[in-house]
Formats: sequence, C-alpha cells, structure tokens
Amino acid sequence: YRKIKALAGIKIIQVSCGHYHSLALSEGGHVFSWGRNSEGQLGLGKNSRSQAIPQKVKSLEGIPLAQVAAGGTHSFALSLTGTSFGWGSNRYGQLALSGNNVKGKKIVLSF
Repeated sequence: YRKIKALAGIKIIQVSCGHYHSLALSEGGHVFSWGRNSEGQLGLGKNSRSQAIPQKVKSLEGIPLAQVAAGGTHSFALSLTGTSFGWGSNRYGQLALSGNNVKGKKIVLSF
C-alpha cells in the first residue's frame, strides 16, 4: 500500500473508486477527488485537467455529506438530508437527468 500524502492529517471515513478516478469523504464532510477528469467526474469543473493529487471539491463545501460514490465516469454525493448530487458523464442516463441534456454530452453539475 501507499500513503496518500495530500490526505495526511485528514480523517477519511469513506473512499470510492471509478474506472480511472477516486473520491474520498472526510470526517468533516469534505469531498476530495483525483484521477482522470475526461467527463468532469472529479467535480472540479469541466475545464479542469486530470489530477494526480487529491483536490477538494469546492462546490460541495458547506453541505453536510453522508456518502460518496464513484461510477465509471460519473460521481455522486449524498447529503445527510437525503439530497443527491451527481456530476460527470450522463451518456447512458446515469445521472438521471432529462430535458436539455444530450445523450453523450459531458456534464458537470454546479451546486
């Protein structure tokens, strides 16, 4: 195993891995993401590049979170109140979005 230096001193309560990206949820409710960002699955913005070092997902700050989940090229966070937040690819409807979202379009939800 290898210690992730960028998360040293932060108590991580959950980790989830997608195809080429990972998410970590801290005890303080912060979400960290790293890896490939080809579909915006890191939650760092659609123009953000892939990250080798965990980055805080700033758009979720202030929201009390209970859980994170990483899919192939999409991600979710669940708040303590039961609200779900999703971002990344919606190619196959995995974000449960409808309306103006085009199948296969890269989507990053802003919270």
